[in-house]
Amino acid sequence: MQLVKKFLVLALIVVLALPMMVGMAQDGASGTLIGAFDIGPGGAPGVIPYMDSAGRTWLSKIWSPLVSWNADISALEPQLATSWSSNDDNTVWTFNLREGVLWHDGEPFTAEDVVFSLNLAINPDAATNFPGFSQLSRDSVKEVRAVDEMTVEFDLNSPNPRLPYNLILMWILPQHALADLNPADYQTSDWFFTEAIGTGPFMHEEFQRDQFWAVVANPTYWRGAPKLERLINRYFADETSAILALEAGEIHFSYASGDVALGFEGNADYQLFSGPSGVTNYMIFNERDPRFADIRVRQAFLYAIDRQAITETVLNGTAQVVPCIGAFPTMYPPAEDLNDYAYNPDMARQLLAESGADFSQPVEVVTYYDSQFHSDALAAMQAFLADVGVTITPIKQDVPTYNSYFYTGDGWTISYRGVGAGLANFPFPFYEVGGQPTTDGAPLDGTSYPELLDMIAQARVEADPAAYAGLIADICRFQNENATEGYMWTAIRFGVASSKLQDFYWFPGPGGGPYEDHAELWSVAG
Repeated sequence: MQLVKKFLVLALIVVLALPMMVGMAQDGASGTLIGAFDIGPGGAPGVIPYMDSAGRTWLSKIWSPLVSWNADISALEPQLATSWSSNDDNTVWTFNLREGVLWHDGEPFTAEDVVFSLNLAINPDAATNFPGFSQLSRDSVKEVRAVDEMTVEFDLNSPNPRLPYNLILMWILPQHALADLNPADYQTSDWFFTEAIGTGPFMHEEFQRDQFWAVVANPTYWRGAPKLERLINRYFADETSAILALEAGEIHFSYASGDVALGFEGNADYQLFSGPSGVTNYMIFNERDPRFADIRVRQAFLYAIDRQAITETVLNGTAQVVPCIGAFPTMYPPAEDLNDYAYNPDMARQLLAESGADFSQPVEVVTYYDSQFHSDALAAMQAFLADVGVTITPIKQDVPTYNSYFYTGDGWTISYRGVGAGLANFPFPFYEVGGQPTTDGAPLDGTSYPELLDMIAQARVEADPAAYAGLIADICRFQNENATEGYMWTAIRFGVASSKLQDFYWFPGPGGGPYEDHAELWSVAG
């Protein structure tokens, strides 16, 4: 008991000392930067590589992928790989690796680390989230092999013209440190929080669950040693708490909902960052519940919710209504080919009556979103649905809890969530049989659409950019017509930073990226 009390006292001292560290950072260009990097839709406090549906902005400070997004998520950026190429049919890809990279413990990075990392990520015993997000699995990868110390080949079972984009989510882990780890123990290993070794700009120092994760500068980082001495990711219960800490000078950065962020506009004490999220927010209906297997019910939900009014008034014009899962207009067919599901509560009531579906009891809507933006949006959706006789009850959960069951297809009826959905990272596995680890093997929503699956199969192997874009537009048309999900909007997201930060950069990448933010250049001015 005395040991427990001692630990709690020490933890409290560390948390109380965080504001003092901010002040210490003001003495020069180097110092300590404290941010709420896991607040907001792109955050996931305490997540580890390959279990990350979000939280990648922070993970990229310790670990590195072969490739990442560039600064504005518009193209690829070389990281541990410097170049890549494929054979004529896109079944074999060769990656040339960056020479001279060292692990945080001084060991050299080699191709064997890449081979080890992929084999671990797709090992069924490890049961990671990687196959469902990257589109790579034991079924799709024939072999990954080290050609030599600085060259890796990916041998695939079918053509994949967009493999480099899939590898954005492939964190490279050190074989020499984890070779003896039983894959079945991967998710419960404390290595990531006690002995973590990466190749990123910062090295693990200390982790206190639900409080903070501290890292220190990596003097051998391949881009050059960071200007900061220390970087701390402080955890908060919600966005409001983080913003209050920012205003009090306790931290230097936080995500902020649109209305909150715009309140900082013009204030010289802060910097405002913003950009398109590339994420579509939507309601996924579990069609294992027979009510939602009826297209009339799904269409009724869309007609019942005035999405345009929510984006314009509740969300202050910081979001745009979408017709399908795609987050960008370049992914849509002509507007005349689409149903805009304009607000029509009478039509919603009629469709619900025709379906005979029983909504006499409340329906839970699970979500991992806790920001004010999404809380306000859900409250508005709740009110609109109540007007047509459907009561929904939003259930907010932390990311680990949500991820622990959602992808099995069990334990939920509706989820309000988001998914990165661009041309380069289209979420095909969400709609494919076996694409997610569902208990029954069905697609995530419980239903297979043969026509949709056929279009996805064609798109997966289509190498011509124009033909591929055409197939994505066809998929949008099908999703829209069949109301396969309750498509809502894609948002502009915001971050607010202290004006004391120099060369700091943040972008609202889906799931937090990873994207190139040059964290080695960040500093805190006096």
